[in-house]
Amino acid sequence: MRIFLKGRAAALALVFLAVLAPPGRAGDAPGFVLAQADAYAHYREAAFYARTGNVAVAGLALDEFIVKWTALVEMYADHPPADYAGDADWKKTLQDVLARAETGLDALDAGDPEAATGAINPIRDILGDLRRRNNVVTYSDHVNALSAAMDVLARYRREVRDLGDASAVAMVREQAAIVEALFEKCRDQAAREVATDPEFKRLVDGANESMGKLLKSLETKDLLLYRIGIGELRSYERIMFLRFG
Repeated sequence: MRIFLKGRAAALALVFLAVLAPPGRAGDAPGFVLAQADAYAHYREAAFYARTGNVAVAGLALDEFIVKWTALVEMYADHPPADYAGDADWKKTLQDVLARAETGLDALDAGDPEAATGAINPIRDILGDLRRRNNVVTYSDHVNALSAAMDVLARYRREVRDLGDASAVAMVREQAAIVEALFEKCRDQAAREVATDPEFKRLVDGANESMGKLLKSLETKDLLLYRIGIGELRSYERIMFLRFG
């Protein structure tokens, strides 16, 4: 029996409204963009908290995502916006996202956040691939690029243990430059309401300070500061995804 029931009841009402919506609005691009962004905020929260093992919060967020994604599928699966009209896998992709979310919620109901994470993490890339193959770029794509670059830098945090190794330091410095540029791109491409958000400003400033720690560690060969700098950058990147990605 599902733990998260409130959203299920709400889903029926939303789907009913979607079915009754005027047909001319079904392929409306601005409407789809807003609906997807609204749903995706709950997905990001679910993915973040499932990874940390917070089953209750992840479950509530994922249930809300399912509610809103179900309504989105009903509204747009057979009436894609113009940007996606030529995508042969459009409907299949939307349904795949919903199926993965349902599987993830089943895992959370069973108290298995690891399985839930395995089920829902690909949704981020699936939606990114959907946009990429249709030449659509959103702010989420900039955050996704940052996360991918940060994955590599975070791996160097574990793998590079000798800052006296010139080739290893050069490799880290190169990847750090990529991460720094992508943080700056996320800053520069943010919508006005995001760019002026005090939390966003603190996040960007904090990431900049942590990058300074990392670069200083490479100069001073301070392995502890090196690990702290990358660890902080990872945290800021994850918060960027959770709150604004």
